[in-house]
Amino acid sequence: ISIGKNCIIRHLTTIGNDGSDDNAKPVIKDNVEIGAHCIIIGKITIGNNVKIGAGAVVTKDIPDNCVVVGNPSRIIKKDGQIVKEGEN
Repeated sequence: ISIGKNCIIRHLTTIGNDGSDDNAKPVIKDNVEIGAHCIIIGKITIGNNVKIGAGAVVTKDIPDNCVVVGNPSRIIKKDGQIVKEGEN
């Protein structure tokens, strides 16, 4: 697992591999805020300036400057603009 600068990880969050490979671990870049009870697993990259809402399950890459929520996770805001359902 690689975690960048200024990362906030709230309680009861799981970050790790997905069981497919011992090296399939997340990379979390700078200025990421992770809400409580999140699960972030697999060989994925969480971009810079990302906010992950409480309870989200993240198994896919998230680009820079996004807000992500849900199970499975989905992008609801990118670069300050609201993302409509089905656009991500």
